[in-house]
Amino acid sequence: MKQVAQQFVMQKLKQLTVHDLMAYSKQYKIPISKSEAELIVKALRKNKENPFEPNGRKRMLTKLAAITSKDTARSVNRLLMELAKEHGVAHWLK
Repeated sequence: MKQVAQQFVMQKLKQLTVHDLMAYSKQYKIPISKSEAELIVKALRKNKENPFEPNGRKRMLTKLAAITSKDTARSVNRLLMELAKEHGVAHWLK
């Protein structure tokens, strides 16, 4: 069941829109500009890394930092953690 749920989350990340990401950044008070959101969404759609595996998440965030900034990658990581916590799956990101 966990693997199916993780696949679902990964698919949702690939379908994330700029509007969705901007709404989440406001909701969790995580600063992301619209231009950064556009780059993040584009990168997430191409992402092949598993964000639920520590090394996969690290590689994903490193690639994201290369196209945006380290601060933006940290913001995305915080956002991912907040969303996981909200949905009761934060333990999957350990």
